[in-house]
Amino acid sequence: MVIFPILDGQKHSKPAVPIWEAIEESQQQSATDYWLVTQPAHAVLAGDLAAGLREESFGPIDAIISRSIALHDAGWSMDDAEQIERLRSDSKLRPRSFLQATVEQAIHAWTRSIDTVEKFAPIGGHLVSRHFERISHRSGKAPDNLLEKFRKREKQRQQRLRISIRQDEKALERLVDGLQFCDVLSLYLCSGSSRTVRIDDPKMEISRMGEGYRIEPSPFAAPHQFTFPALRHPVPSGKKAKSGATFYVNL
Repeated sequence: MVIFPILDGQKHSKPAVPIWEAIEESQQQSATDYWLVTQPAHAVLAGDLAAGLREESFGPIDAIISRSIALHDAGWSMDDAEQIERLRSDSKLRPRSFLQATVEQAIHAWTRSIDTVEKFAPIGGHLVSRHFERISHRSGKAPDNLLEKFRKREKQRQQRLRISIRQDEKALERLVDGLQFCDVLSLYLCSGSSRTVRIDDPKMEISRMGEGYRIEPSPFAAPHQFTFPALRHPVPSGKKAKSGATFYVNL
């Protein structure tokens, strides 16, 4: 689950901080009310972002690649559904961010995600496997070498899938870079952060402009409006109260 704390009087801060720092900050903030974005919904936004990128950014991204990116967090759906059920039964509970998942929970969700994308397309399974393999190196130590076992299994999967993929290694790694760029940008947008942020590769700065965003230089082929759905927690009382909303993002 990506947590979007509802805070009054947020200021659009400068100078720019690393984008991951802003994401972590938002996931740790306490608030009375929150918007909740499921991991699969965040992934769909990432896929939409990927479809709009310039080809020179990370190489050609066709419909199969963008759809694979849109499915890259499908394995978190059961975890998110269970959490939503708990939150709906107790409005006083604080939502748990994806950053609070245990290593065991993360590996289980990663594996289910990769399995899902592999069924859709071998190249998608390869890219998502590499994506989570990279992330696993940032996840610290785990009991019984769980991360090392995960990486070993995924290396075997990648070798198996590689046989049916035409792209060379350099092109595939650029596409993984593109997946990870869209992943982190989507997380930033879904978190509702007001911080001005920077990305170092490719170099760019993202800042809030009122309710919109400005990216310099823009990696997108043309201006576009993106959307993502969110659920409210706790659910407001009253007949006209809304438990969900669709957010519109212009980039």
